[in-house]
Amino acid sequence: MKSTEHNSFKNEAMETIGRIETENSNLFELKWFLETALLRFDESYLKKTRPQVIVLGNDIPAEVLYAVCDHPFYVLGGSLGTAHWADELTPRDTDPFSRSTLGWLINPDFDITKNALIVTATSSDSRRKLISVLQSAGRQVAAMDVPPMNNTSNAIHYYKDQMVMLAEKIGKYTHKHLTGGNLRRAVRKVARAHRQWQRFTATAYAAKGFISDEAVLLVTQCMYFADSLDEWALHVADLTKELEALNKRFMLKQKEKPNVLILGSPVVFPNYKVPQLIASANMRIAAVADCLSLEAALSVKRGGRMISADRILDQIAQDHLRATSSGARVNNEGLYSYFLHLVDQLRPDGIVCHILKGQIEYDFELPYIEKAAEELDIPVFRLETDYQYQDMEQLRIRMEAFGEMLNQRNIVKRKASRSA
Repeated sequence: MKSTEHNSFKNEAMETIGRIETENSNLFELKWFLETALLRFDESYLKKTRPQVIVLGNDIPAEVLYAVCDHPFYVLGGSLGTAHWADELTPRDTDPFSRSTLGWLINPDFDITKNALIVTATSSDSRRKLISVLQSAGRQVAAMDVPPMNNTSNAIHYYKDQMVMLAEKIGKYTHKHLTGGNLRRAVRKVARAHRQWQRFTATAYAAKGFISDEAVLLVTQCMYFADSLDEWALHVADLTKELEALNKRFMLKQKEKPNVLILGSPVVFPNYKVPQLIASANMRIAAVADCLSLEAALSVKRGGRMISADRILDQIAQDHLRATSSGARVNNEGLYSYFLHLVDQLRPDGIVCHILKGQIEYDFELPYIEKAAEELDIPVFRLETDYQYQDMEQLRIRMEAFGEMLNQRNIVKRKASRSA
């Protein structure tokens, strides 16, 4: 394998952190999130990190994970540096997420996989390819299957069996069993975090003059980077209060900019090309409708104190199959419904569909989105890219043209409104 300097890997994160810190210097509580994200790119930290369970993506219901593991270590991709580390391990058509993920787990500078169980869901062909490469490299991998249908009793039963099987494998590593008590506590923990995510994003949207779009993304994604989910929730609550106080005290008047909704492949730290492009085109992000935010919008009911683990698992299986997004599905009705909900709630001026090269499963949803957007008279901009930065200028030109078009539409609407 090629020897790649770790500094380039860390500098990528430091550049993004530095930009966010400069643009949000008024926010005291943001410091914890900046430090948490940067720690994931700290060589000494990663060399000492010995997670029992490493989770690829966010396809596995968090309630089940936290029932059998106190500190799952999430790997969401997003790094150009780790993608370069995987160049000689993957075929040329491998998508950037899989390359970056593989670089996190097999590289010349640190090894977080020692004695760890790597868990994931077989939600796409690229994920299956990734599992195969990891197993060939001698890593311990446990995968759960995702049924192609989401509203049948057979699919729910199958998905529940898959969750139980995976939980048993994880429990052998963590010595924590899938009991009713553990599940109830995990559901409560995850629900509390999801409520804080939702409250924060709603507050941040109302206080756009005090926090940048990149900072909002970073804060929410730190839910997957933090060592403790409860600690993350406490810090999010504090930051939300700070934003509420600023908004109430100063009532900063917002400049009239087009608001856009982001769909498709998750935009993951430190690769924040998309929010950079949107900001350079003088637009704002109204909300993000990807698999991460869709998961955070989900709230599983815990039930009574005496409810069994089997009943809770039934509820988890039903809720996740109905609501979450997966490339393994024939139809992602949950994602489509979530998209319509955000459009109805926020009335965005435009939609940016972000597709990481090779992640064709996100392109499958685009025709449905475009049809609905056309009926609602909302323009859609498809942006295909990877973790490289060479295409930034070309994409900037296209994004600025899209932003100008939205701005002109808004001017026409305002004139028509005043003359009515």
